[in-house]
Amino acid sequence: MYNLKVLNLFNNPENAGRISKADGIADVFNADQTAHVEFSIKVEDGKIAACKFRAQANPYIIAVCSKITNAALNKPIDAAYIDKAEIVASLGEKLDIDIDFCIQCLNLAIENYVEKQAKSKK
Repeated sequence: MYNLKVLNLFNNPENAGRISKADGIADVFNADQTAHVEFSIKVEDGKIAACKFRAQANPYIIAVCSKITNAALNKPIDAAYIDKAEIVASLGEKLDIDIDFCIQCLNLAIENYVEKQAKSKK
């Protein structure tokens, strides 16, 4: 059912956990996919210096989150574009719904960071 790449990341996810004193956090529940995902980011010099996730979800979402956290590292906070084709190629499966959901979670963590920065400047 799941390919070896997905199973390996499910059993040994990369960047799993939570960043202490994170600069941005997103906590998202998706009832359609019965998935609960939390992304946390640390920002330094305008770039994503650390990105972690916690998830209660299917193996595909956990594998995608692992890949997205790696893809987000060192990207500028204002242009943290995640290439869906890169994620698909690295996992060997087309997982558009799962990828879109996980990218949305990362984007919400970035939005949370931006909102915190705007509030602190007032």
